[in-house]
Amino acid sequence: MPIPHARERSMGRTAGRGPDDTKRLILDAAKGVVVAQGARATLDDVAVAAGLTRGAVIYHYSSKNALWLALAQDVTERFHRDVEDLLEDGDEPGRLARAFVRASLEGDNIDTVGERLFLLSALASAPGVAELVAEDGARWKIAMAEDGLTVGARTVIANAVDGAGLMTGWGLKPERDELLALRTELESLTATGR
Repeated sequence: MPIPHARERSMGRTAGRGPDDTKRLILDAAKGVVVAQGARATLDDVAVAAGLTRGAVIYHYSSKNALWLALAQDVTERFHRDVEDLLEDGDEPGRLARAFVRASLEGDNIDTVGERLFLLSALASAPGVAELVAEDGARWKIAMAEDGLTVGARTVIANAVDGAGLMTGWGLKPERDELLALRTELESLTATGR
């Protein structure tokens, strides 16, 4: 097996792992570190969690602020993809809201919602993150408005999911039967558009 070039070793790369894989490794490590320590975490903390050098982290993300912004963008985009993956075929009103509910409340998905909301709150003081979160919220409002439900139905759905997610993020996860009841009620709103 060839010995990695010195520059590759210093960037934390190993054979078979490309720059995108390394970025993914850094983002996953950063998420865990921020959930555990908040935004006071350092690039050194992220590097240790990723099994890389601080220089490797800086090579891919020029500063802590750049990493925090990339992390916030990553978690918001991942949730959008999760919802898109659950969209039903067709153009029936409420299909986006139903996918949003399933992506949030199916199985243990509420854990991910809580983690995402906690993470975004922890990163809110980093330059650009509050703006990114506001833009994401506006994007959801527009998409939900175009989904064909009443303003009341879509407001209840979004706020109920966020409320359950925040409870979960604070260690107060609703019981499984509570989450199932919530999901059933929210899905009924998507069917009737009340």
